[in-house]
Amino acid sequence: MTQTRPLVLLTNDDGYTSPGLRAAWRALGDDFETVVVAPERQRSWTGKAISNPGPLKLKQAIVDGKEVNVLCDGLPADCTNIGLFHICPRKPVLVISGINIGPNFTSSLALSSGTIGGALEAAENDVLGLAVSFDLDMNVYHEIEAGHEERQVQFFEDAAAIVAKVARRLVASPLPDRVKLINLIIPQQLAEPLRLVPCEPLAYEYGSVFVRDDDKFRNRSVGFVESLAEVKPLTDVWAVRQGWVAYTLYTGRLEQYSNPETRIEL
Repeated sequence: MTQTRPLVLLTNDDGYTSPGLRAAWRALGDDFETVVVAPERQRSWTGKAISNPGPLKLKQAIVDGKEVNVLCDGLPADCTNIGLFHICPRKPVLVISGINIGPNFTSSLALSSGTIGGALEAAENDVLGLAVSFDLDMNVYHEIEAGHEERQVQFFEDAAAIVAKVARRLVASPLPDRVKLINLIIPQQLAEPLRLVPCEPLAYEYGSVFVRDDDKFRNRSVGFVESLAEVKPLTDVWAVRQGWVAYTLYTGRLEQYSNPETRIEL
C-alpha cells in the first residue's frame, strides 16, 4: 500500500514565477505532495485582504515542468482560501507562503505583509501557516524585482533548504494546537552553526512610514531599520543581523504565542 505524503499548499505575494517560490517548491522535493496557488503578479503589501466582489479567474501555467494554479488579480489570502477549499484534494498539513523577496520583520511589516497574510488566512481556517521571508542583499533584491529569471533561484537555495527542514520538523513534531502561524525570517549570511531563534517582533516606533515630497508620499519600506543606531536585542531584526534564523509564533488571531518551552529544533 502506497503511503500518502503530507500535503502542502504553496503560495506567495511575489507572483507565481518568483524564484523564492520555485526554490521552496524544489526543496520540498519528494517528501511532500504540493499544490501551488499563487498570484499572477506581485501583490506585496496587501496583508490579509480578501478580494471583493471579484470575480477572480483561475488559470493553469507550467513552471519548472509542473502545473501551477494562477489566480488572476488575486491576493495572497485569496490564493490560500481558494487553494484550501477549491483546489487541494484534502486538507493540507501546512500552508507555506513565500519565500518572500526581502525580510518581513517588525510588528508593522507583519501586519502589512502579503506573505504573512497568505499564511494568516490558513491560520484562520485551522491550518498551520508558515510565512517565510529572506533578507536579501538590496542589489539582488532590486534585480529580482525587475524580473524573474531561472538563474535567480540559486539565491534562495540555502533558504529553501531551511524551509524544507522546518516543514519536515513541523510534521514530525507538531507544535501545540494554539500555534497556527509562524513568521520565519532567514538572513542571507547565515551564521555557523545554524540557529533558529524565537523572537519578539521589533515594535514600530519610528514615526510615519512615509517620506513626504511636496504632495507625494513614498513608503520607507524597511529602510528605517538600516538608519537606526541601535536595534533592540532579542527582536527579530536583531537576530537576523546576527545571522540567525528568526521566528515568531502566533495564534490564528495574530496574537503572539509565548511559551519558553515551545521551540523549533532542527
